[in-house]
Formats: sequence, C-alpha cells, structure tokens
Amino acid sequence: MHDTIYRDTAAEARLPVGMALVFAVFAAPLAWALQLVANYSLSAHACYPINVPLAVPVWGSLWWILIGIDMTAIILAGGAFFIAIGQWRTWRGASGAHVGERRNRFLAKWAMMISGLFSIAVIFTIVMLFIEPVCNW
Repeated sequence: MHDTIYRDTAAEARLPVGMALVFAVFAAPLAWALQLVANYSLSAHACYPINVPLAVPVWGSLWWILIGIDMTAIILAGGAFFIAIGQWRTWRGASGAHVGERRNRFLAKWAMMISGLFSIAVIFTIVMLFIEPVCNW
C-alpha cells in the first residue's frame, strides 16, 4: 500500500518544469551579474589601461557600449519578469494535491519575486551610468 502511494507521488513529481519557467527564474540574476562584470571590466580597462588612470576613456564610444550592455540586461530581466507573471497565471489554479503542480506554482511565485528584484537592481545599475562619469579620476 505504501509503495503504491510513493509511486503515484513520484510519477506526479515528474511533471516537467519547462524552459519558460527556468528562464523566468534564472535570466534576471544572470543578466544583472553579466551587466556588472562586463561594464566594470570594460570601463576599468578603458579608464586605466596601463598604470596611469585616465580622465577620458581610451575608446570614445565606451559610454554607448555600456548603454548597449545595460539595455540588453534590462530587456532580459524585464522579459524574465513578464514571463514569470505569465507562468504564475498558468500555475495559480494548480491542484494542491499534485506534487509537480505545487512545485511549478512555487517556482512561478519565486520567479516573479526574483526577476522583479533583479530588474530593479539592473535599473539602479543603469542609473549610475548617468550619475557618475565613466572615468571618474
């Protein structure tokens, strides 16, 4: 009797998560991390190429490159947020008795929170590009 219940629960847990839900959970944090690493490394190299800090970056188009990276990050993070909302709408009426549906509903709620917070972090990082000069020596 106990083995039958266990097998039914294990079969229910095999419900696939889906690529949209995985994207919604991981895209915004990865976009923010890549934005920070890419912007920092590019601006550090352009403003401090050898051993003397510069007042003007080596590349004249550095600011536009950084804006391009920032816009890519906000598109990814915002896309993850809207996909997370769609996944939450899909799974909010899920059965509480089904293990896989409960898991997916939890992941959808988690994805909304994570992608929303990391979207705000991406926006704050973009704002710093307008407040602080690229080479602030």
